[in-house]
Amino acid sequence: MRHSAESTLDFFEYADSYFKTCRLLLKETGYGKYGKELSSLKAKVFRVGPIFQNLGLTTELTFKTALLLSGRTKDQVKCLGHDLVALQTQVRTVRDLKAVEKAAFEAASIIEPPSGMLERLESSGQEPLTWFNFATHIRSLNSNYNSYERPDGRRSVEKFRSRYPSTDHLFKEVCVEAVMAGLDVLLSELQAELSVGLTYR
Repeated sequence: MRHSAESTLDFFEYADSYFKTCRLLLKETGYGKYGKELSSLKAKVFRVGPIFQNLGLTTELTFKTALLLSGRTKDQVKCLGHDLVALQTQVRTVRDLKAVEKAAFEAASIIEPPSGMLERLESSGQEPLTWFNFATHIRSLNSNYNSYERPDGRRSVEKFRSRYPSTDHLFKEVCVEAVMAGLDVLLSELQAELSVGLTYR
């Protein structure tokens, strides 16, 4: 069953509203901050909770809007659930994300990684430059927003860490500014497409 233009616009408006909420929330903890650098439990909870949760909602709904605009049905999009990595993988099959990735990389370069992050990546056999990639931060955000991925690749039974406290108190660092810079570009592209009307492929 084909979705309507109004339905896709609804997804976009929710994504855009959560994006604007992220901007407001980020002012509360400051730009360029990371959770492990925050001294108080309240500040960490605010970052992992409201900030990561709203950023996850923005990301999920932005990706779903992109998929709906590409001609996917609501049922097809719904099957992907809240998995940001799965959604991004699907979006890559229907859209060129070069401008999104460039904006995210530039933002991550300005903010810089948390102390010791590049060294930790290198010592684990990863390329340090992966820290600056949009996909890296979507994967980290997904661990907090959807399903936590342990260092060995297994999933934790405790999901939705941005919504509920976990017993191990673990979370993945996310360069919020990098994700927001990428999503800002994607939302602008989607808005331009919506303004000229939906086309179905």
